Amino acid sequence: MKRKTSRLLFGIVAGFCLILIASWNLENSPEASSQISPTSTQINKTSETSATNNEAGDTNALVVSIADGDTLTAIMDSEPGTEVKVRFLGVNTPETVDPRRPVECFGKEASEFTKSLLSNQRIKLEADPEADEIDKYGRLLRNIYLADGTDVNAELVKQGYAYAYVSFPQNAERKAYLRSLESEAKANLRGLWNPETCPN
Repeated sequence: MKRKTSRLLFGIVAGFCLILIASWNLENSPEASSQISPTSTQINKTSETSATNNEAGDTNALVVSIADGDTLTAIMDSEPGTEVKVRFLGVNTPETVDPRRPVECFGKEASEFTKSLLSNQRIKLEADPEADEIDKYGRLLRNIYLADGTDVNAELVKQGYAYAYVSFPQNAERKAYLRSLESEAKANLRGLWNPETCPN
């Protein structure tokens, strides 16, 4: 009787140990690891999205006035009592206020577009380490972003309000990007590239 009881107990203990071993192997198998990975990836993507949203809301200046399509006056957070003139880096809109030149075709439209985007807006002024800090008129040369992350310089070129102005020092990838936007605007006859806009 005692032998039967011992065998029964041994069988139960052995079976329990086998179940534990099988369970441990299943949890540490490659298949189990691959099932866990998507959750980790989703967490990482969520973190990246949050970081992007935070960056989009990052601003460092307030627009005071718009001179024309590619020039504005702003007050920077770092110098609250000082107004600075800013020239949009890498783009050139038709002239409207240059005393040496007549108002150019589509210049007024470009100015109005810039005003519609930037008047009284908080913006981010971003320097390009490969470009000049200021131009010959003492204006800061900057890439300009809205609080929602809109790339204003690029948007002007993309919508056909400005030419890609990349003959001066500037980040090579940025130059290529602006050129591609200009080509896209040309191909789609947007703004100043439309023959009906400036017939001559």
